[in-house]
Amino acid sequence: MARAVDATATAAGDDGWVEAVIPTESTAHSCGELLRLGVDVEVVAPPELRRAMADNVRVLARAYGLF
Repeated sequence: MARAVDATATAAGDDGWVEAVIPTESTAHSCGELLRLGVDVEVVAPPELRRAMADNVRVLARAYGLF
């Protein structure tokens, strides 16, 4: 994943975020890997991976009584 980020990363925007394209094996695998980055990542595409990330965050929020 690090090589893909290095190869595709844009310059940081005014908000400090960098956009990068990374290869994915499967939605479940990618979701698990990206969740490890916590608040330092936002998935914008593909939509099924973005949904999986959001679903997992909702489950965590419920577990902590936030939802």
